[in-house]
Amino acid sequence: MDGQPLPSRAVSKNNVSFVPFRELFEKLKMNIDYNAKLKQVTGTKGGLKISFTIGSKTAYVNGVKKSLQAAPFSQNGTTFIPVRIVGEATGNAVYFSPEVNVIQINSPSFTGASYDIDGTYIAFNADGTVSLAASPESEELRELAEIQAIKNSVDNFPKVRVVGVPPTAEQAKDPGFKGYPDYFDENYVIAAGNNEKLPPLMSEGWISLSMLSEIEGVNSLGSSEPNTIAIGKYAGVEFIRVSIVLTDEYKKAKEGDFLLSDIHVKKYKGLMYLSIEDLQATGLIGE
Repeated sequence: MDGQPLPSRAVSKNNVSFVPFRELFEKLKMNIDYNAKLKQVTGTKGGLKISFTIGSKTAYVNGVKKSLQAAPFSQNGTTFIPVRIVGEATGNAVYFSPEVNVIQINSPSFTGASYDIDGTYIAFNADGTVSLAASPESEELRELAEIQAIKNSVDNFPKVRVVGVPPTAEQAKDPGFKGYPDYFDENYVIAAGNNEKLPPLMSEGWISLSMLSEIEGVNSLGSSEPNTIAIGKYAGVEFIRVSIVLTDEYKKAKEGDFLLSDIHVKKYKGLMYLSIEDLQATGLIGE
């Protein structure tokens, strides 16, 4: 999971890979329930609920039936569930790499991880591919090493969301904007995971275009004007449009503070963060 191994090995039955349900649910930060009478295991997180019954080829994801190629089973007191349906239902990508006999579950924020195993360097990449090399200085691993150092533990990662799922009541208590905590910004997760400088925070008055779209329904609009970003949304019957003209100074910079079309902007790793207060003044964001 995101380059970090589960304690137990996967088990293959009928060409389906299974892992202990408790290990997988815990790694995905899901709440766990086991009903011995019904022989049913359930994982929940936010608005997501996944249930399996031992011996049954039917699983339930938020109450919707899902057919399985092979049924969950118990072995030496441990219940095993299929990997792929859980990984994909939680918003992650699942890959099998036969060259190293590894199943990867990669979250949207995962950028890669590498390991030295008996003198062979193995890199697990975000797209599910695997690179093998005899040296950590090889071309295959150099770029990965520049992006992200090997993690000591997945527990060092910040809180991670399931993309598209709104904040829970508990998450809404954390610093952020309108109940959306700062760590819902994927750039926050990436930076924190890499021990890098965090992006401008919503709790400090800054919002990215992606979070602006998710929280406020503000969309990017096409513009016939050069060097201009246009964003807007409907507010009742009125359509509010804001045009932001990019200066040469802004375009050349990777980071910095700018005033563009009367809106304060921070540039972070080439990405635009806008002043929430200034957007409220335009009427694009409600109080």
